[in-house]
Amino acid sequence: MDNTASLAHSAQCLKKAIPLMVKYKMPVTPINYAIWYCYVQGDNPQLNTELDKVIGQHNTCSAQNAQEIFDKYINDEELAFFQQMSEKFHGTVEQVQFDLSDSIQYSKSFTTSLVDSQNELKTLSSINSFNEILSCVERLTDESIAMQDYARGFQTKLAQAYNEIKDLREALTMTQEAVDKDSLTGLFNRGKFDTDIVEFCLHASSQDEQSKLAVLIMFDIDHFKRFNDDFGHQKGDEVLKLVAQKVQNCVQEQYNAYRFGGEEFCITGYFDSINDVMTFCNQLRLSIAKLTIRKKEDSDNKRNISASFGIALMEPFSKSCLLVEKADRALYLAKTHGRNRVEIAANL
Repeated sequence: MDNTASLAHSAQCLKKAIPLMVKYKMPVTPINYAIWYCYVQGDNPQLNTELDKVIGQHNTCSAQNAQEIFDKYINDEELAFFQQMSEKFHGTVEQVQFDLSDSIQYSKSFTTSLVDSQNELKTLSSINSFNEILSCVERLTDESIAMQDYARGFQTKLAQAYNEIKDLREALTMTQEAVDKDSLTGLFNRGKFDTDIVEFCLHASSQDEQSKLAVLIMFDIDHFKRFNDDFGHQKGDEVLKLVAQKVQNCVQEQYNAYRFGGEEFCITGYFDSINDVMTFCNQLRLSIAKLTIRKKEDSDNKRNISASFGIALMEPFSKSCLLVEKADRALYLAKTHGRNRVEIAANL
């Protein structure tokens, strides 16, 4: 398989492997990627059989099971293949650089020929110079055709390299999205929050955002444990998905929403006033309060869903940990004051 086909095949396998990891709630680690990549390739039936067995029993593959499968079935030859694909990617970039440099040199040579021919034509002014002029024009024509052929070839090489790198970039983007997203709700996960909240606080202290309120909203589902206890964990997951969908509808692209952990969620964003923050939170709270969950075998047995909200306003040059602490304290107040309500944290 040539370089182009290998890279294209690698990108396709990567695109197929990542959704499988997300589906079975497996983090996108090098070990998980390696076993699923080999699974998608299908060159090792025993690996596929054992991974299917583990997934069938647990609907996921733990880190321990993944390590065992990796140690048992990923041999030195396959590890060498992953290294080879990495080298081919870098080789493609280096080849583009080489072709570009070569093209520039060729272009400079052609430009020099044009200048030399122009100077030569200036000296051929008499009618007796007809043959010399014709010879010069023929030479320019030949060089122009050669330059066009070279340019077409270079354009083809660039198109091939672009497609190869584009496929890998898309696959890597999918990998990053899978790492940042919570597999159950589709919201950003805790790891992404921990990274983003630091940047959010730094950005909030900049001159551009001082006219707006930087806000962290923390909320969780009231009495969530009862849904799991009375309806089962699958219904509990359904509750989380329903709430997450309401959150997505409210935040759209204006704010960032995260699953902080368990039944707890966070939203970060900039608002014009405290009244706007309260309005936003109450709209989301009321939207969630319209949700209900039912038992499949007992349609009359249904339960309403509600959530409690805590709001923390960013103080100038405050640390991210203090903002989280304030939001958590406000959420605690909402819980102790009766739930299904919104509270704003006072300054610490």
